[in-house]
Amino acid sequence: MKLYKILNLGFMLYYSLLLAGCNTVSYQPDGLRGGYSDKVLANGEYRITYQGNGDISATQALDFALLRASVIAVNNQSEFAIASELLLTTETVKIDLNLPYIYKPTARLTLSLKNDEDLTSALVSCELIAYYVTIKKQSRDFAFEPRECIARLKAKYQLPDEYI
Repeated sequence: MKLYKILNLGFMLYYSLLLAGCNTVSYQPDGLRGGYSDKVLANGEYRITYQGNGDISATQALDFALLRASVIAVNNQSEFAIASELLLTTETVKIDLNLPYIYKPTARLTLSLKNDEDLTSALVSCELIAYYVTIKKQSRDFAFEPRECIARLKAKYQLPDEYI
């Protein structure tokens, strides 16, 4: 009986540490704790996905997908970008019967790189994109400035330069 209690305590400690390791707002490549991934679809088009780790809100997942899209755009010398086909989903996960459900959001979008000056009249901020997608549940094409998006999201989440 004593061995059972020790083992039970050990499992509870293990799961607590496992969950504590997942309770981080993180912008990182996809791994055990979630993160971003991207795939080249065509010349100048990418599919960006960010999978949350249970402690990430839907807005944060979308922010991190937009941040990854912005980094790709800047790395490709694109002054403007278009985010389209934005999709937010939330998966409900039960790790253990004694623990609550974990809600893991996933944000996905298609990134199109543009250097078209005509887009300047249609530009929106990353916050406005998040507002329309998460609050208003509207998915449409959004033109944005990647450098401005990086600066805002980097400040919002206090991300060091080496994370970008």
